[in-house]
Amino acid sequence: MSRSPGLLDVPVAVLAGGLATRLGGLAERRPKSLLEVAGRPFVDHQMALLRRRGLRRVVLLVGHLGEQIMSHVGDGSRYGLEIDCVDDGTRPLGTAGALRQASERLGPLFFALYGDSYADLDFAALLAALEDEKHGVMAVLANAGRWDRSNVELCDERIIAYHKHRPGPEMRHIDFGVSLLRNRAFADLPVGEPADLGDLYTRLVEQGRLSGLEVCERFFEIGSPAGLDEARRVFAEGHPGPAHARRFLAHTAELAARLDADECERLASLLLDLRRRGGRLFVLGVGGGAGHASHAVADFRKLCGLEAYSPADNVSELTARINDDGWDRSYADWLQASRLRREDFVLVFSVGGGDRERGISANLVSALEHAQSVGATIAGVIGRDGGFTAGVAAACVVVPTIDAGTVTPQTEAFQAVVWHLLASHPALQVRSAKWESTR
Repeated sequence: MSRSPGLLDVPVAVLAGGLATRLGGLAERRPKSLLEVAGRPFVDHQMALLRRRGLRRVVLLVGHLGEQIMSHVGDGSRYGLEIDCVDDGTRPLGTAGALRQASERLGPLFFALYGDSYADLDFAALLAALEDEKHGVMAVLANAGRWDRSNVELCDERIIAYHKHRPGPEMRHIDFGVSLLRNRAFADLPVGEPADLGDLYTRLVEQGRLSGLEVCERFFEIGSPAGLDEARRVFAEGHPGPAHARRFLAHTAELAARLDADECERLASLLLDLRRRGGRLFVLGVGGGAGHASHAVADFRKLCGLEAYSPADNVSELTARINDDGWDRSYADWLQASRLRREDFVLVFSVGGGDRERGISANLVSALEHAQSVGATIAGVIGRDGGFTAGVAAACVVVPTIDAGTVTPQTEAFQAVVWHLLASHPALQVRSAKWESTR
């Protein structure tokens, strides 16, 4: 069974080869990607955004003054990215023509991003929205003529019409500047011939092969003098797009909607079985997870009548074990001294879930291997892909990644949500918390 592609598998094609005619003399000797915005070339802001969003491979499609862009970005290591550059050559190929020429470098599936756009969106959601029978999915924004002429008619995530040059009154959305495309969408375009991406989008919509994904945050562009002035002002103020608080809370709401409620119920059922058989609960965490473990132990003991413990609650013992026997064995040895047995339960709070090969929370991996060896039940509330914990757990609630730049705070926030969900679960709770019992 083939694995579905993840963000690390899908490159981003950045279309940075335009002549920038709307900018006139501003881009006469410097490509617009290198125009200064808040003290940095615009391409630096774009690359930082892609890295923060969890992407790693970028293919820059350059043309006009492209050698300056290539010299500036290099191999991408300065951004934490892998950057490959493809030059149109002496003949401008247009947006679709450039993508067609770079098809071998891009592979079967890629994101396409305009080089003059700062488009902050959930690339993973765009990837998840691609249907098997479609050639692509376009991010669209409810615009109603606010930032530019609306060019998309959207109905139930389906693009009814797209016209870049002939917008109609029924169009209230606009192309956000980011799409996910299959290489086969370009099969009919001859290599080395000019072609426009907008025209290709129109044909794909007419064929029913392009779907839409509505996003809520606006984009910024530097392709026009007015757009460049606005971007410079907004970036100088330190808040491109919505303020951090609004973005963080919007992502929190999306995470809550995407959290696996059935897996939470499964975890509650396993804890109920634990209490019935008289087993003990051991809660493990590192960093913020250690603080969660202490708090969760208190709630499970007081509200649910579970015998629960955490190694973080005895600093003297834990640090002595780390000092004498090493960090990697500290939790496993603590579980062994606690006489962990088959009837018991190990619950892990971790952002990554542990990965010994990469040197991430190796103490959790050793502890879970010991739990496996005695047959204890294992569960976790984990971020990212779940790591080692997800591979050995009877139940694992994985907090989805919305923004690669806030994986840790969002994961740790939802660890608290999940254990409070469990501690207040009607099947588990034997005693109400104070304010719930006060009338």
